[in-house]
Amino acid sequence: MKIKIIYKYILREIFKAYLVVLSGIVIFILISTFLDEIPLIIRHKPNFFIITSYFLYKIPFIAAEANPFALLLAILFIFSQFNRYNELIAMKTLGINFYDIIKPVLILAFFLSLFSILVNETIVSHTAEKANYIKENIIIKQNPSSGKIKHHLAKLGSEGRVFYIKYFDGLLGIMNGICIVKIDNELNIIERLDAKEGKWDKDKWVLKDGVIRKFNNGEEIEISKFEIYNLFTKDTPEEFIIRKRSPEDTLTINIFRLLKLIQVLKESGFKYNEELVNLHIKFSFPFATFILALLGVSIPFIFSTQRSFLNAALGFVFTVITSFFYMGFLTIGLSLGKISTFPPFLSAWISNFVFLIIGFMVLIKVKK
Repeated sequence: MKIKIIYKYILREIFKAYLVVLSGIVIFILISTFLDEIPLIIRHKPNFFIITSYFLYKIPFIAAEANPFALLLAILFIFSQFNRYNELIAMKTLGINFYDIIKPVLILAFFLSLFSILVNETIVSHTAEKANYIKENIIIKQNPSSGKIKHHLAKLGSEGRVFYIKYFDGLLGIMNGICIVKIDNELNIIERLDAKEGKWDKDKWVLKDGVIRKFNNGEEIEISKFEIYNLFTKDTPEEFIIRKRSPEDTLTINIFRLLKLIQVLKESGFKYNEELVNLHIKFSFPFATFILALLGVSIPFIFSTQRSFLNAALGFVFTVITSFFYMGFLTIGLSLGKISTFPPFLSAWISNFVFLIIGFMVLIKVKK
């Protein structure tokens, strides 16, 4: 009975600190983002409602990125306070060992990791796209096709089509090295069109020097060549301009969209390494909450003082350093994964593995 009361007390204190720290980080980043966006706001003069909507839609994405580090700082602060007021000694006097003390915190961190995945796929994915739309289409009012040149562009089109284009000029509406695969509802390839070049003409793509292959149950049943082929489709040049996402932006991509694109690219014989790396990061980054918590529960037992301010300062500095190295390992891993130096799974999880090993080593040191 006593241990349940202590568990509730530990969880309550950490969760309160976590909410305060997370709110603080979100507010700080929002202010920083606002200062960065001031020249854009002055230039385009959007109204107050548009500006407010834009920054409100950015909050879930900012919170998702800050979540692991907010919990780490909250754990460091609360456990340091426990240590300062001899509460940890009191717990041990009651017969509660080190692992019993940290167990509720790690359970909380684990469920926060799972919850993060769910939130990323629903709220974060939706609001991040809304924020991007407001900035690009309402504030800037940019023409999506202006001056955009893409290389090795893969895109899901309408009517079950998948486009793979070696070179695409959005300004002129010209593409070279074209492959268009048509799939059915079960993602089976039913048609493949290859063309040397193509150009947008009012309501259609005019494709030149190509071949059309038709398939049934994976077997080629018909092949025909063409010099000129008119492809009537809703996929205009504007539809092909896809913003290149940074590693941080992968949190906004829906898992099911990624899975569908990976399967189609794989069956079509295209490269899908980058998409596979992005899929793995959708799971690895949320679980950084648990892995950093594993490290955070041990540090106050090693480095702590009787001064509250100094404890808070040490916790903040440790969180900043940990965040820097974690994101550094993550960025390096993603870069190596996308050029196929590392397998996609390893590239997305290498940062977690490194800090998991460090966390276990610190736990063993504390136990001794």
